Amino acid sequence: MPPQGNFSADELYRLGLQQFNRADWRGAIATFTQLQEISDQYPDVDALLADAQLKLQFEGASQPAAMAPPKRPVLLPLMAALALVLLAVSGYGFYYLNASQPESPPVVVADTPVPPTPTSAPVALPRTPPTAVPTEEPVVAASIVITSEGTFVNTPANIEFIVDASGSMLANIEGTDRERWQVAQEALTTLVNSGVISDQSYTVVRTYGRRRGNDCSDLEVAQGLSRYNRDALLGIISSLKPAVGGTTPLGASLRLAAEDLQAAEGSTVVILVTDGLESCNGDPVAEAANFVAGTDQRKVHVIGFALNDPAASEKLRQIAEQGKGLYFDANNAAQLAEALRQTIVLSYQILDENNEEVASGTVGSPPFELKPGEYTLKINANPPIERKLTVPNGGKVVVALRQGFGGLVADVDVDKP
Repeated sequence: MPPQGNFSADELYRLGLQQFNRADWRGAIATFTQLQEISDQYPDVDALLADAQLKLQFEGASQPAAMAPPKRPVLLPLMAALALVLLAVSGYGFYYLNASQPESPPVVVADTPVPPTPTSAPVALPRTPPTAVPTEEPVVAASIVITSEGTFVNTPANIEFIVDASGSMLANIEGTDRERWQVAQEALTTLVNSGVISDQSYTVVRTYGRRRGNDCSDLEVAQGLSRYNRDALLGIISSLKPAVGGTTPLGASLRLAAEDLQAAEGSTVVILVTDGLESCNGDPVAEAANFVAGTDQRKVHVIGFALNDPAASEKLRQIAEQGKGLYFDANNAAQLAEALRQTIVLSYQILDENNEEVASGTVGSPPFELKPGEYTLKINANPPIERKLTVPNGGKVVVALRQGFGGLVADVDVDKP
């Protein structure tokens, strides 16, 4: 029977749960039905009501046909016995009794419920919202910016240019009537006139293939290690004209560059400009590795000029990688001049926890991204700068260089998301 009186929705809900938990399926069905009529704020009532109805049907279907009814007070059995005697006397009454009752009549259970047989099945309880399972935070790369505050010049202390003057430099730049060596001269002149080379730097100019053809020993120091002199350097550059059939001894040139720079102190770079690969059985990759072995103040940068050959570019890139430097492809005067400038201006490398390079470039280049983690930033200043970087998940890391007492200072600002 439904509960009598005016009950609130909360009271009906609690009453229904009590009836459900003590297996009063009829009472629970009546209470939950009444609750549905006045409120829909309990989303689990539908499931509880259906569960109670199912259990009531199951309990009625499993009741044995010959089960004895619950014991009644003594007066009731006596009255039942008297009725049977009277019916036995009256044949008609006896006949009527048997004809009107179905065989094996089902036992009708009164309102008082029969306690269910205990089972191991769980008792349904009010449903509660599931607890949110924490999910792993997604990995988001952080933006890295390496820039400078103000304008200053801080180029390597020592710079050696190795300029290709082999016979192939006599070829025209594709789509133009200008020869490669003329474009190279123009780009080197632009670099010297740009003002990015410090007056305090020392320079060397080395070349190969400009005097004799088919001679792998045609290597020459056009200018030895000396304090930077703009006019003298421009004069040397203007004299670099290839010989017909000149060879490309890259390995020997890099080996001799180490001798050229024996007296050099501080940060030192070799800038190799070539339009072809090794042609004299040398090993420029090994020579570049030897040049930088045991120091972090030496680098070999390589510019592949007018190659138009990805396989050749990749081989030249290996020289730069072993020389801890940068590699550039350049196909015209503007690209060559920019590549030369980037080898002179401040460059950087970022190493991961395994000391593997994961990024490199020049100060002031566009922002790039790094995964969260611990890194080491190396800036090829004079003297060199080395800083630890903790890159957060997402956000932004800004490294700003400024001129301080005794050299450059790197200020690191981390903006977490």
